[in-house]
Amino acid sequence: MPEFALALLFVAALLAAVNWRMGLMLCVLTAVLQDPLRKLTPNEPAYFILFAGVVFAAAVLGALMTGKRLLPSAVKGWRPRMGKPFTLFLVLVVFQAVHSFVRFGSPQIPVIGLISYLAPVPAFVFAYHFALRKGLAGIRAWMWFYVLAASVALSGVYLEYMGLNWKALGEVGAGIVLYDVGGILEVYSGFFRSSEVAAWHTAAISCFLFILLIGRRFTLPRLVMTVALVGLLVSLGMLTGRRKMLVAITVFVCAYFALVAWFQKRSTRPAVFAATAGVLAYVAAVGMLTPDGGESSTKNLKLDPSERFQHYTARNQSVFADVPKRFDQLGIQPVMWAIDRYGVLGAGLGTGSQGVQHVEAAAEINRGAAEGGLGKITMELGVPGLLIVPWLLVAFARYVRRLLTAVTRVSRQHARFSYGLVAFLIANVAVFTVATQVFGDVFVLLMIGWTVGFLLAMPELAARDVTLRQQRAAQRNQQRTVRPEPVEAHSSFDKLRTNELQTSPGRINWQR
Repeated sequence: MPEFALALLFVAALLAAVNWRMGLMLCVLTAVLQDPLRKLTPNEPAYFILFAGVVFAAAVLGALMTGKRLLPSAVKGWRPRMGKPFTLFLVLVVFQAVHSFVRFGSPQIPVIGLISYLAPVPAFVFAYHFALRKGLAGIRAWMWFYVLAASVALSGVYLEYMGLNWKALGEVGAGIVLYDVGGILEVYSGFFRSSEVAAWHTAAISCFLFILLIGRRFTLPRLVMTVALVGLLVSLGMLTGRRKMLVAITVFVCAYFALVAWFQKRSTRPAVFAATAGVLAYVAAVGMLTPDGGESSTKNLKLDPSERFQHYTARNQSVFADVPKRFDQLGIQPVMWAIDRYGVLGAGLGTGSQGVQHVEAAAEINRGAAEGGLGKITMELGVPGLLIVPWLLVAFARYVRRLLTAVTRVSRQHARFSYGLVAFLIANVAVFTVATQVFGDVFVLLMIGWTVGFLLAMPELAARDVTLRQQRAAQRNQQRTVRPEPVEAHSSFDKLRTNELQTSPGRINWQR
């Protein structure tokens, strides 16, 4: 099986290098296949998680060979608006990588950290060039491909829940169980390597379906279809046992309608209402994403063991009741713990990243503070990271605000698509601040980067679309104003034909 998997990886990487525009779809296909192939391989090697990254690296190489500039400065407007905070962020990341290597003596730890923080950078520049080349139609086609491929993989959650005994189903390794609702709940991951990854893809599919169906044209049939599909996805997502999926979708929807109301409708009250709902959903996320140690509100529930799905429903309904206890666990407490344990500079890059637990030199590192985003940043980037990362986010938010304002004035369809991309990013930021594990997955990091790249390309795509529509309108007007030239009549037949031509506008001039 390892030889077969590596052969498939070689073919996918070769195709991506030859035709870099196929790279995004090949990455999706690789990400869907890498986890079941890993489960079918003896000892379930950890290097399978890098397969999607290898294919993307090959696509980047192919783009470079065609002359594409894959630096952030190639993105229009990036340098004047993001140059300073982004440069300081890169300097801090490199410094903390050196710090980590000196402190623990292992090159693997900083390499894992560099992948976690820098993988989205070439991803968003690559996606920017892809969007300029393929246009909005190409982005939509890629989204549909991802939705279909990931949905097929997600169907494995239901197959596993129904008791299908296949090695490609289930968690990599021993897996985990949830002690809740009066007993033990088994989590289901389907074809994905973990329930955490399966839950993230559930939310991503739901968000993309919303963008593709509702974002393009808001009609009642589309709304009914979207609600039905998202409802089906949520029912599958509940079986993963990861409740953040629910709040991620809620934050996305609230953010989308807040952006529509603010930028497109110019209506303050609906925008504030939607934003407030999103904030409440985020507060729920703070309370739902820590490990369920000890006794939780649903542990006291007594449910019939035969009603298995109701167990998962009850667990998801307990999210709001668990908020107060967990808010403290993921707020200032891990930040102070990381500073007390590792100092102002933190422990170094990669020490809190997913995957470092497999490194022998990191065996004694306590990663508890890295459960939430604030704790992870403090642990890996130190107090300077708590200053530079917010600066970077504020600068990017201002950049996006100018972008959305410009796109809204030019093209309605591009504006609605942009709102969806921004809402997807907001939902992921909300999840990251309270649960960082899934962001150790290379493909998830690439997806975040691709979303940013598509967003930054929207102003140019909108302007190009407007120019194209104006040219087509001018051509139609020119065709309508064309009149036949008078024809000299040399006979009675010619006189009759001349009168016919001159009284039939829009017909092609005919001469002997």
